[in-house]
Amino acid sequence: MESKMESSRRSVCERCRRPHSVCYCAHIPTLPTRTKVLLLQHPRERHVAIGTARMAHLGLPNSVFRSSTHFDSDPVVQELVAVDAPVPAYVLFPGPEAMNVADLPRDKDITLVVLDGTWSLAKKLLTLNPFLKALPRVAFTPSHPSDYRIRRQPAEFCVSTIEALAEVLGILEPDRGPFGSLLAPFQAMVARQEEFIHDVHARRHHGVRRRNRPAKPTLLQSLTADWDRLLCVQGEANAWPRRDPDRQPPEIIHWAAWRPSTGDVFQSIVAPRRTLARSTSRHAGLTDEAISGGVSLDRWRSDWLSFARPDDVVVSWGQFYLGLAIEDGVAISQRGVDLRIEVAKMRKGRFKTIEDACVALGADAPASPVSLEVPGRAGRRLAALARLVGHLAERNV
Repeated sequence: MESKMESSRRSVCERCRRPHSVCYCAHIPTLPTRTKVLLLQHPRERHVAIGTARMAHLGLPNSVFRSSTHFDSDPVVQELVAVDAPVPAYVLFPGPEAMNVADLPRDKDITLVVLDGTWSLAKKLLTLNPFLKALPRVAFTPSHPSDYRIRRQPAEFCVSTIEALAEVLGILEPDRGPFGSLLAPFQAMVARQEEFIHDVHARRHHGVRRRNRPAKPTLLQSLTADWDRLLCVQGEANAWPRRDPDRQPPEIIHWAAWRPSTGDVFQSIVAPRRTLARSTSRHAGLTDEAISGGVSLDRWRSDWLSFARPDDVVVSWGQFYLGLAIEDGVAISQRGVDLRIEVAKMRKGRFKTIEDACVALGADAPASPVSLEVPGRAGRRLAALARLVGHLAERNV
């Protein structure tokens, strides 16, 4: 039976996507606004311990949250920033051409586009999305330094996304009252992290010897211990050759998963949002008709959300497909095992493909073959991943 500490660490809140031990939902306010807030997050920012853009989104019912690097094919984003949209859109980003937020009309509603990420990542979002760069910019001067004490800011005038929104909304909608309560979950999380840092520092100076620390579980032990939470995932992408002059960013067009503990299978062929590369159908093992007839991005997101669990331990062979899914706004559990890395550590040598690893480890012909009924290369690779996971777990029985 797992300890309460282990249970707390593995249990994740479905709303804020943080472990229940550091869940901040109790502090989230509900603040209606006239201003439509469009939060565009760079995918790398989702790995930050305190994601302030998601915090702000949860507290602002009139907000939209998207995580990607390219938003040109996102219909919701495009509708909000269209030239003929009923409400004009502005990008909150400093620069010599940016007007002061205080100079915006108070009697008209606007859409405020907020880029979430470090300065370099936010600039990259502008560069990768020319339609955002074309929008008028607004800026403001923070009234005080950031309270994001656990994360170093590049300059004194830099503040977190949620702090910026609290000040800007207060300027745009003073009649709605102060928006300081928007910062409540942020302040609670910062305080919790500082408390944790203080406790760790204190324990380090109380004579705790390194040799008394429990040994880190091996890969085989981890797979066995987390068996009920394992979720094997494989994807296929619409990917253009790097040197192709017409090259477009890659995107998921086939997504499949298998849960070892129950045998449940998920698969979704996703209609391409960009031009289909000439080699995609051949590599994916699917017809052009099957790919073009796939479900929409929103349908894929919702179906996956119904299948996946917040405490899943996602098992993958590499991170490429997971990264593409995250860029498309698909919710992926932050707990995971990259078998390509872990097997390389165990064998002290890298394998180019998962099929090579299965052969080397004796998992290429199991006594009970895994049949997933998933077509194409995603199905073959997912079956290989399932065989390898089962083989490794059996070795620890």
